[in-house]
Amino acid sequence: MNFSRKNDKIILIDGGLGTTLQDYGCDVNNDPLWSGKTLVKQPEKLAEVHRAFIQAKCDFILTATYQLSIESLMKHCQMSHEQAEEIIYNSVKLARNIIEEEKVQCHVAASIGPYGAMLCDGSEFNGWYADSMSIEQFKDWHRPRLAVLARAEPDLIAFETTPSQKEAEALVELLKEFPNDTKSTAHGEPIEEAVASICSKSSPDQIIAIGVNCVHPNNVIPLIERMDKIDRDLIAYPNAAVTWDAEKREYNGERPSIVPFIRSYIDAGIKYIGGCCHVDPNQIRTMRDIIDEYRPSERS
Repeated sequence: MNFSRKNDKIILIDGGLGTTLQDYGCDVNNDPLWSGKTLVKQPEKLAEVHRAFIQAKCDFILTATYQLSIESLMKHCQMSHEQAEEIIYNSVKLARNIIEEEKVQCHVAASIGPYGAMLCDGSEFNGWYADSMSIEQFKDWHRPRLAVLARAEPDLIAFETTPSQKEAEALVELLKEFPNDTKSTAHGEPIEEAVASICSKSSPDQIIAIGVNCVHPNNVIPLIERMDKIDRDLIAYPNAAVTWDAEKREYNGERPSIVPFIRSYIDAGIKYIGGCCHVDPNQIRTMRDIIDEYRPSERS
């Protein structure tokens, strides 16, 4: 696939991997590894969900590594360092195998969640920990997982749900240690300061798109409009209007379909569109139909 900004093709990302796994009978909500649990204990279920999103005709599927780290695998699964690296590396391989079996053109984005996801207390939604950490500490923590995933050669690396500018800047700096590896997307807030900082400190060959994920679908356009001066493609994959209750380990909200929002996202100039928590393969399939029927001449 051509990821150049000169290509105006709308690119469809998959939906909420963790919540769909939960729908498929995997108890990931109560597990410290989240969707990564299935890489260790239920790879056949993970393959089934990857396949469902691929059959929904998305252009990208994300690996089940959002909440994984080498240290968390060693702690919660009693693995050696080498075994933990192998699990993370194989996340890309598993996704590619399903794509090959389906004989379709689809790509793999390696998912990297923030430090707060590892804390398992909802910290990725407020970023409170950033005040007590330095950029070097963030880099040191993210480096081992990024190194393994970069070695696995995904098509893109997706930095997801990054809640603070400091952590986003650390990830940008860290990418400079991997100049010959995959192109990457980054997600960060506060919006104006974070995206300006990211764009000024990075090459368009590495950070190819910036935007928002796991936000209420109503909030996408107001946030994206505040990024109108950046020189990168825009990305958005909201959740289904839900919020995470860290104490009860469950989602709150009405969970409406995000499908009615898709045309407005395209009209806003967003190139990479998908879904996060509680956006299932059925919604992705409908979004595929909307994107395929959309004509550039319709844009306002």
